[in-house]
Amino acid sequence: MNFDPTDLSHIKKHELTVKKIEQDLSHLKTGFPKVEIVKPATLDDGIIQLQADKKAELKEVYQHSGLKVLKFVPASGAASRMFKLLHQFQKEFLTSELSFEDFLNQDQFKSLKVFFESIENIAFYEDLKSALNQKGIDVKELSEGEKALKLTDVMLAEEEFDMPNLPKGLIPFHSYPNEKLTAFEEHFYEALSYAVKNKKVQLHFTISSGHLDEFEEKLKRFQPIIEEKTGVNYKVDFSFQHPSTDTVCVDASENLFRDKDGQIVFRPAGHGALIENLNQLEADLVFIKNIDNVSHQNSAIETNQSSLDYKSILAGLLIQLQEKSFSFLKKLEKDPDNQELLEEAVSFLRKELNVHLNIKDKQDVSHYLNRPIRVCGMVVNTGEPGGGPFWIKNEDGSVSLQIVEKNQIDLSDSDQKEKMEASTHFNPVDIVCSMKNYKGEAFNLKAFVDTERGFVANKFVGGEPIRGLELPGLWNGGMALWNTVFVEVPVESFNPVKAVMDLLKPGHQPQADV
Repeated sequence: MNFDPTDLSHIKKHELTVKKIEQDLSHLKTGFPKVEIVKPATLDDGIIQLQADKKAELKEVYQHSGLKVLKFVPASGAASRMFKLLHQFQKEFLTSELSFEDFLNQDQFKSLKVFFESIENIAFYEDLKSALNQKGIDVKELSEGEKALKLTDVMLAEEEFDMPNLPKGLIPFHSYPNEKLTAFEEHFYEALSYAVKNKKVQLHFTISSGHLDEFEEKLKRFQPIIEEKTGVNYKVDFSFQHPSTDTVCVDASENLFRDKDGQIVFRPAGHGALIENLNQLEADLVFIKNIDNVSHQNSAIETNQSSLDYKSILAGLLIQLQEKSFSFLKKLEKDPDNQELLEEAVSFLRKELNVHLNIKDKQDVSHYLNRPIRVCGMVVNTGEPGGGPFWIKNEDGSVSLQIVEKNQIDLSDSDQKEKMEASTHFNPVDIVCSMKNYKGEAFNLKAFVDTERGFVANKFVGGEPIRGLELPGLWNGGMALWNTVFVEVPVESFNPVKAVMDLLKPGHQPQADV
């Protein structure tokens, strides 16, 4: 494909290359290979279920470790999808000629019925009511339908709270007697349960560059308060998806998509791009958790604390596995021809690190031992959309344990569809990662990405349909060549907020007597 000087300048400014653009276009044309599922990972076949005595042991291993730890929170997502159904309600209710009750009894709006009935329990309800009061509107004097519409208008309007255009991390999630806390702030409190080392916590948030000022302003006000309250010092960093990870897209006619000025449009390529951000961090061990998956501190869920304990438990397991890996690597470096040692290392790889390969010699053993390790929490599948744990077949015929997204599977193949539907567990993005090798050197995480695990996504830009690329996701293709261990964790540890109605679920509401 030919690019004019303006294109070449634009590509260079984005820190991309013509070769990279051509690779993107090739993938947009041909797509990516589908994942071949061998079977779902299940309890005792890819997913570990820990007993009480083992959990206590692992928690102690982590608590007594001297490792430098960091909590990594992908937080760049906008809140637009949280309010999608409210947008639809706002658009359709007045023209529907249905009563408020009949409108909400339609299948697609039934979740809003509960939302509007309990909206007083939403953390930002009083702010919405106050905004209406300033306009001379008292919600007590409105019909239920009018009240719902007025509150929705204030939530969504650009000149009001404009919540769909806020970062999800800056939406007030939880109410307390004297304050409201955003998801961003709640991650500071949650980190106290497992990420404190020497009275210090290190947090890293990946955000959109356009929202940096808002996050920094929130941090400026909040950090002194929590540090005084807890006696813990917080080191907080932000980073953005690097422009060099952006990709091109094509229009409905398969032409390179350009803006109204004729410039090539580059778009972020999904959370898989964050492997670059993760690769820049200085830590021995990193906890990964999404911005919206954080519970109320006085949660109505009784097992909230045990869910937090699992972070330490997962970290303890990672430390034990890492120590065994390091021990084998150091012994093999000194005695590479020790057949008994090689066989022990191969058994460890297969039984504890799920590396099912025909490993032939010392070089192969050391190669597969000397990889970053990730220990991932898995919850029982309750029908949430997203990735799950599977055994998959790789191009070389080997089998490995992976997190697989639904769009990576060929659902037209009845065998593959059946195996996907037999999955028992779900990935809640509760991951602990090792970052250094047995010599104490940081891994180059980009060397452990399977670049063929991306996918083509249908999107809209300015109302026009386009096809864009999603890089291999951070916890599937982005970590495909890591050594992987799955552990069952309590389902209560998974409290995502995909829609605003989710803020009424038990994990986001205080106990009645607290």
